Amino acid sequence: MPSDPPSKGPSVPMGFMVAGSEMASFTLFGLLLDYVFGTMPAFTIGLTLLGVVAAFFQLMRIAKILARKKPDPPGGPEE
Repeated sequence: MPSDPPSKGPSVPMGFMVAGSEMASFTLFGLLLDYVFGTMPAFTIGLTLLGVVAAFFQLMRIAKILARKKPDPPGGPEE
């Protein structure tokens, strides 16, 4: 058993921040378009859903990058 607990690293909150800001920017852009065109819920709902999908893919991309950086266990890679 290792003496120190495993660390999630400083990158985990950064991933949620990037994905969350991406989702929020889609939502704000949808609100702006709804205000300009007078179609209140249409663009907001559509772009919010698109932002959720984009944020999910962004989180998956960050998770894959972090998984590649994960060090091998002390006994070597298991096969």
